Amino acid sequence: MASASGDRQKKVLLVEDTEINRVVVRRLITKMGELNVELEEAENGKVAVDFIREGKSYDLILMDKEMPVMNGHEATRQLRSLGVRTPIVALSGNNMQSDMDLFLAAGADHFEDKPLTQDKLLRILTKFDLLHGHTDEEQLISASLPAA
Repeated sequence: MASASGDRQKKVLLVEDTEINRVVVRRLITKMGELNVELEEAENGKVAVDFIREGKSYDLILMDKEMPVMNGHEATRQLRSLGVRTPIVALSGNNMQSDMDLFLAAGADHFEDKPLTQDKLLRILTKFDLLHGHTDEEQLISASLPAA
C-alpha cells in the first residue's frame, strides 16, 4: 500500500455511521489541502468489509466503534481475517481501557478517542507514515496546528 515514491495519493477509509462525524473528518482533510489524501467513507463495518472484498485497498482505516449493522470490533476482526494488513485506527467516544482493549484484541493498531481533531489526525497520519514524502512535512504540521 505505501509506495516508495512517497508522492502517490494516500487512501484513507473512514468507517463512521454518524454523518456529522464524517463531515468533520472531511473538513479536516480538506482544510489540510496540501496533503495528498483521498478519503472514502463507509457508514458501517459491513460496508467497509464489502469494500475490501471488492478489491479496494487503503493506506489507513479510521474505524468507529458503535455502528449499526456491524460494529467496529467485528469489522476489524473480519478485515484481519481477510488478511488486511492496513493500519486500523479505532475511534470511540468512550476512552475506557476496556474499549481500547477490545479494539486492540480485534486487531486495531491504535486507539484514539473522539472527537477527532486536526491535531489528532495529523499525529495519526504521521504515526502511520502518510505524510512521508511530503516536501514540507514539518511546515505543514506546524501550520495546521492551532496556535498555543
